[in-house]
Amino acid sequence: MVKPFWERRKKGTVTTPLGFSASGLYCGIKRNKRKYDASLIYSKKPCTAAGTFTTNKVKAWCVLHSMKSVEAQKHHAILASSGNANCINGPQGKTAIEECVAELGSILNIERDSILVAQTGLIGIEFPTQRLKRSLPSLVKRLSEEDSGGRSAAKGIVTTDKTLKQVALSFMLQGKKVTIGAISKGAGMVHPNMATMLAFITTDCAITKPLLKRALRHAVDDTFNQIAIDNDMSTNDMAFVLANGEAANPLLQKVDSHYHLFREALEEVCRIMAYEMIRDGEGVTHVCTLRLSGAKSPSEAERAARQIANSMLFKTMLAGSDPNWGRIAAAIGASGLNLNPDHLNISFGDVVVVHHGKIRALNLPKARRVLQKREYTIDVTVGKGRGKAEFITSDLTTKYVMINGSYS
Repeated sequence: MVKPFWERRKKGTVTTPLGFSASGLYCGIKRNKRKYDASLIYSKKPCTAAGTFTTNKVKAWCVLHSMKSVEAQKHHAILASSGNANCINGPQGKTAIEECVAELGSILNIERDSILVAQTGLIGIEFPTQRLKRSLPSLVKRLSEEDSGGRSAAKGIVTTDKTLKQVALSFMLQGKKVTIGAISKGAGMVHPNMATMLAFITTDCAITKPLLKRALRHAVDDTFNQIAIDNDMSTNDMAFVLANGEAANPLLQKVDSHYHLFREALEEVCRIMAYEMIRDGEGVTHVCTLRLSGAKSPSEAERAARQIANSMLFKTMLAGSDPNWGRIAAAIGASGLNLNPDHLNISFGDVVVVHHGKIRALNLPKARRVLQKREYTIDVTVGKGRGKAEFITSDLTTKYVMINGSYS
């Protein structure tokens, strides 16, 4: 295995890159006072920013606000809260964001457009504006550049997540040490494009806004948009990246080898976050990396892989550790791909179950043991083409139904 060019930082988080501080606390949105529900990420030095957002036609107020404000030239902060989606709740929801952004801007002495906003939680209920506003001085006072600051911010964005998701990678770029850090939340309603997820990424790399937008779009397409827990798309999904240039590397302003180095590291950060989201999904007991090859084109491969990964029958097959390969064949056909059964190969882990369209029945008990593991791969070959795709998915269990049957 080729050694990666980056170093994964122990206890890395959004405060690992130079110049970033963060905080989190309980402000009263959630009922449980032991659960944080507000977070702040801040850079005193102005940042270049980029963002990607849910494609759901119903968008929360925070998404509508941030889709506009992310186009500003400079940014300083990300204000996030959990427990209330601030969506489909009338003009009051829009006013809530305007008031909170104005208050935070005044406290930090920064422009309102330099503040990005993210929220997650229940849809359709009034947003407790005053509770969040009252917490802003404390959020600012608690800002810390230590790991504890990033961890507090990670705690403030989770909903049904069982674990905190954070990471940081460092690498050398044009003679300077550059770091990328991230926190995220996922759990349920995870389905492209994107997922019920918030991802906040920080970096001390110096890079232009057009290139940062290009790098994030590429990274999101290959990671966050290639995962699925269920078939539901959220109203609040977004991913942000802030770059403050504190690493003092020569400014990345063209697509060259230095840009590709940065983009590859950014994609790895997103890939780690995406995988952690699936591992911590609502009711998830099995994580499957589905690898499909042999299609005529990458787009055809992605379509077929997505169809398999999102199939309810395939997901329940994983839940029961049942190597019912017919579910896979049926999903491929449903994707619209013209499948010649003689070209079909399916392996569960390293156990071949179908070879050139013929079942290897004696291998089914071994395949079942593979599917009983917590994490595994399934490889599918559909032809002799060069198109291939990878998709991370999970099982669908009764626990998922129980969690979402009483969510509100």
